Amino acid sequence: MILKRDYEGTTLKCLVKLVSSKGYCATVLYRMAHSINSKSKIIAHLIHNYNLRITGCDIHAVARIGDKLYMPHPVGVVIGAAATIGSNCSIMSNVTIGAIDNSRGGGAIIIGENVYIGSGAKLIGNFTIGNSVKIGANAVILSDIPDNCTAVGIPAKIIEREQ
Repeated sequence: MILKRDYEGTTLKCLVKLVSSKGYCATVLYRMAHSINSKSKIIAHLIHNYNLRITGCDIHAVARIGDKLYMPHPVGVVIGAAATIGSNCSIMSNVTIGAIDNSRGGGAIIIGENVYIGSGAKLIGNFTIGNSVKIGANAVILSDIPDNCTAVGIPAKIIEREQ
């Protein structure tokens, strides 16, 4: 009874999640690096490297990510510096969200809210993904996708639009 009551406490619940879930750990470490980045880029870089080593997830400290990011298997996930991800998004393993070339003004990927990105998907370029979009496994996204769509293939094509 005491153990059950203790486990329901917020602090212990967060500690258990942090130790047992790589996705949660990767998100927490990203948020630490993101918040420290403006004060100390060196410490943010060290946290970023630690995150990469223990979780296999490479999230740049400058990227902007909303609440409730869900990564059940963060190994191989790469999120570049110019990425903006909305809240309540799910990202599976081996997903790349990045730029072709930041020096030429490209690479700002904006992802809306409630987006699901399947394993192995690649989002490369300068575009916007709308809200409530599903991206299939191994899809390669090179252009904008409107709200409430499902996109699959190489290069990705919209196969379903919900109203």
